[in-house]
Amino acid sequence: MKALVYTAPKKLEMQPWPDPELKPGEALVRVRAAAVCGSDVHGWLGHSRGRTPPLVMGHELAGEVLEVRDSGAASGRLTGERAVVYPLLGCDQCRYCASGRDYLCRHRQLLGLHIPGAFAEYVAVPVKNLYPLPEETDYVQGALVEPLACGLHMAGLAARDMGQVAILGAGPIGLMTLQVARELKFPRIAVVELNPHRAAAARQLGADLTVNPSYPNCWEELERFFGEDGCAVVFDAAGFSATRRLALKLVSTGGLIILAGLGEQETALDCVEIVRREIRVEGAFAYCRREFQKALEWVAAGRLHTAGWVREAALAEGQKVFEDLVSPGSTSIKVVLKP
Repeated sequence: MKALVYTAPKKLEMQPWPDPELKPGEALVRVRAAAVCGSDVHGWLGHSRGRTPPLVMGHELAGEVLEVRDSGAASGRLTGERAVVYPLLGCDQCRYCASGRDYLCRHRQLLGLHIPGAFAEYVAVPVKNLYPLPEETDYVQGALVEPLACGLHMAGLAARDMGQVAILGAGPIGLMTLQVARELKFPRIAVVELNPHRAAAARQLGADLTVNPSYPNCWEELERFFGEDGCAVVFDAAGFSATRRLALKLVSTGGLIILAGLGEQETALDCVEIVRREIRVEGAFAYCRREFQKALEWVAAGRLHTAGWVREAALAEGQKVFEDLVSPGSTSIKVVLKP
């Protein structure tokens, strides 16, 4: 088969790649759509410790089940089905897996990181990781179930803090989290974003305020917006030192900061400030299967709005797509690759 292979930092090439060999309990999926995640871009830049070339990346996908290596009744039922793929594989033996949190398993594997991923014509996945995609939902929308699950997980962590919200970064995860927060009735939402195209997408999706952090009056705008009630929850979907420090400055006393962005590995923070104001800081990684199923239901029901900020491209254009995504002022936000 052909695959888009990460061969060196900032380099992707279409190359022949070995066809997947199915193990018992696995399915062969013809990839119909595979979305580019920020972590894929992070890896392409050479900033990921886990993504080392040569590697087929990609873990946000939908496709068609071609074959199942399974002696049970599932074989005939699954062959020919349209499906989205839960891309995390736990050990099925630890306390995290037993409690439905296989995404925290110490031995977890991720499609496109530890095993060949979805930027290819075919991929092998465990049968238990297949979720049926309704006929009326196209494959491109199916590939967006995974990032929406991330947004559901982030917003779910803040469900007990139903106050005003700030979202730092209007990339795909920031925009997904914005839509979920709107649906969950968080009262008012401000989005902080440098890129004007992404800020415009946030306004279109219901942000009550968008501000550019490079503007001199940014802080005054945010202070006026949040007023006496303050900012109850800050979602950092960017993950840079500047956004993490802004989150600490923005959040109200006793408030919650959710860290999800992976832009930088280390940041120096004022821990005395965190202690004295009882700021809660939580990491948000991935999602559980229940959240993944919920994301699929949202997508199938048309509750995810993608007009104007999700576009399609051929898998063979992958190198150009990644170059565009990291270019200053890019108008691309989310790209779904199609083999």
